[in-house]
Amino acid sequence: MSEYIRTQWHPSFCAAVELELRENREELDYAIELTLNKKPIQLDLLVIKKIQEIAIRNEIGAIFRKYNIFEYKSPHDKLGIREYYKTLAYACLYKANEDKNDPKEKDITISLVREGYPKELIEWLQDEGCQVEQVYPGIFYATGIEICFPTQIIVTSLLDGDSHQWLRSLTSKMDKETGENLIVSAMVLTGQENQENADAVLHLAMKENAALFQQLREEPEMNEALMELMKPELDEAKAKAMAEGRAQGIDEGKAEGRAEGRAEGRAEGRAEGRAQGIDEGRTEAREEMARDLLRDGTLSIEKISSISRLSVSRIRQLR
Repeated sequence: MSEYIRTQWHPSFCAAVELELRENREELDYAIELTLNKKPIQLDLLVIKKIQEIAIRNEIGAIFRKYNIFEYKSPHDKLGIREYYKTLAYACLYKANEDKNDPKEKDITISLVREGYPKELIEWLQDEGCQVEQVYPGIFYATGIEICFPTQIIVTSLLDGDSHQWLRSLTSKMDKETGENLIVSAMVLTGQENQENADAVLHLAMKENAALFQQLREEPEMNEALMELMKPELDEAKAKAMAEGRAQGIDEGKAEGRAEGRAEGRAEGRAEGRAQGIDEGRTEAREEMARDLLRDGTLSIEKISSISRLSVSRIRQLR
């Protein structure tokens, strides 16, 4: 399936991680889709721990050192051996491209994230002599001599729902209780960054679980909450539609005005032409009468001018 027609999961994933770690917002920096070199190679997410002595409260940050690289795979994408090596290469390339003294290898961690359990990858790591241990529900640490950087594998479907509802919401298999909790949690968040991140997660959840959220809209309380959450976007869409409608109305008004102007212009032109034609016809009749009188020769030019109502000079021109 083309990337251009698929749901864009990565922005919502980055938003979910920020929400998971929001209690340490002041101690963390985020670099989303960080370009590693001149070629189009990007990290999904780099989380920089600014103060090393600070403990990260959320379980996904327990492994954190200074530079923490995340590789996220949507439910439709594979997280296997190839993806592990690619992320390992990203970490090495990130170290190679930075200052020779920073980052140090011991300051880099790798987090591999997917909804489904990556059975092939974990079995391969174990076959290679690595130890893979589930240290928290859904969070596995890979250790051993073959592991270059501290590595964790996060299986979002196995995470504790109360502690990790934002990452758990990156799914197309959401149940009603999770959907209700997501709406309520988004409602109580404060701060613009938190609200914007919640919007990103909520939008993806609504798109991937359309039938569920249609069901939730039938419940008055949930529908009211959703309408409140979507109000800024609805207001923006309304304002945009009004601006587009106004611009279209102006264009249509101009077109109608031009059409009416052309029609009125044609009518006035016909009227002016008709009047001008009548005048020209009368003048031609007078000139013809003056020529006849000149040919007769019995009347003077002045008399002919008086009869035909043509000027004396014009009568002389007709001779």
